[in-house]
Amino acid sequence: MKPSQLLRKMKSLAGDNITEKVLRTLWPDKLPDSIKNILVVSSENLENLSIMADKIFEINSSSEIYSAMKNILEKVSLLEKQISELYINRKKSRNEFRNSSQTRNKSRSRSRKRFNPNGKCCFHFMFGISVILINVCKSPCSWNKASENLEKQ
Repeated sequence: MKPSQLLRKMKSLAGDNITEKVLRTLWPDKLPDSIKNILVVSSENLENLSIMADKIFEINSSSEIYSAMKNILEKVSLLEKQISELYINRKKSRNEFRNSSQTRNKSRSRSRKRFNPNGKCCFHFMFGISVILINVCKSPCSWNKASENLEKQ
């Protein structure tokens, strides 16, 4: 509500029972300090004071809106920066995970080669001919059918 609207409302409620001098004292007390402090030092009549108060009110409202918008824009900017940092960190973590899993896979494949110098699959290397019974040979495997037949005899 504008200051002039408040003044009209107070006048209509009081009717003829209140003087302008009393209204001049009561009305500013209901206004924000930024408006009241300016009106108190002025010697204008009540009507001119209400016009002045409306102008101050509009200016203050605009600056408060600007201040609130500026604050919101700063927060949005900060959130954008945080989201960007999270995205970058997530991307780095993914790359590090991929690199470490590739390293693990390479080391596993190397260990298989070291484990079996004869070129046999891990099953033939560990269990020999008995792998035939369960048929779990994995390629590449250098175990051949001829050697199986020889070991059976």
